Amino acid sequence: MRRLVALVVSLVLLAVIWWQVDARAMVAAIGAADPLWLGLGLAAVMPLTLGTAWRFALLGRSGLGIGTATRLILSSSTLNLVLPSKMGDLTKAWVLARRHGWEPKRAIAIVVIEKMLDMAALLLLGGLALLRVADGEPLLLLAALAVAGLLLLLLVLLSPLPLAPWAIGRLAGLLPAGPGAKAAAFAAQWRDAVGWFWNRPARAASIAALSLALWAGHLAQFWLFATALGQVPFIDNMAFATLAILAGLMPLTMAGIGTRDAAIVLFYRPWLEPASGAALGVLATLRYVLPALAGLLFVRDYWQRPPPQAGS
Repeated sequence: MRRLVALVVSLVLLAVIWWQVDARAMVAAIGAADPLWLGLGLAAVMPLTLGTAWRFALLGRSGLGIGTATRLILSSSTLNLVLPSKMGDLTKAWVLARRHGWEPKRAIAIVVIEKMLDMAALLLLGGLALLRVADGEPLLLLAALAVAGLLLLLLVLLSPLPLAPWAIGRLAGLLPAGPGAKAAAFAAQWRDAVGWFWNRPARAASIAALSLALWAGHLAQFWLFATALGQVPFIDNMAFATLAILAGLMPLTMAGIGTRDAAIVLFYRPWLEPASGAALGVLATLRYVLPALAGLLFVRDYWQRPPPQAGS
């Protein structure tokens, strides 16, 4: 029922946006898009997906090849289309535990670290861009402050200091026995995962740098699409693409469709006509749809039995 409600909300928002901007004008804007910039934006899907898989393989410590990691990234992209707030990414832990024999708490911890690195990289790049373009505008400064606060929280959770395990442990003491025991066990696993992440500073720095590079690539992909439709300064694009992506994470719609589109039309208005902004929203959604279509080949991993072990 929740998924049906989210789908209805997305469709209603899109209908309102396209009615306001004139759907025919939006289609015309896409048709008039510069094919070179549009092609570059679409082609960026492949290296960004492979880069994300490479980072996940590095986070997996051992026994997780780039092929398996790519398969996981693509299948989770498919589930992201039907689960709120990109929760499909967290389902990778299920496959790691069920098909690859990972200890469940370790699988969950690694997947959570991956998503926190993603969010921290986005917030750092977008927050710096917001500060650059705010120019004393109170609403933009407030947005930058909110982004900085969320970034600080993520950095505390990812810190090698045992702050997050301590907080989870305190929460576990307030819960009933069953959930409290699970929370305490996860706190220990989180401490181990974060400890592993930081026990080799060079590796941690390389994974963090790769996360920043990936999200610089995602924001650049937004800019390629925007440039295909008009002239948008790169730094401004970084700032407002970040806000649009965050709007799409609100658990109100299916895969952020509708809320992200509305944010794009609003934030890109100084450079793009509303119809072109709505077209940019469609292109932004393709960033999620194309990997999701490829991931359809691998969604069966979530219910098929694991392959038999050699010699069994």
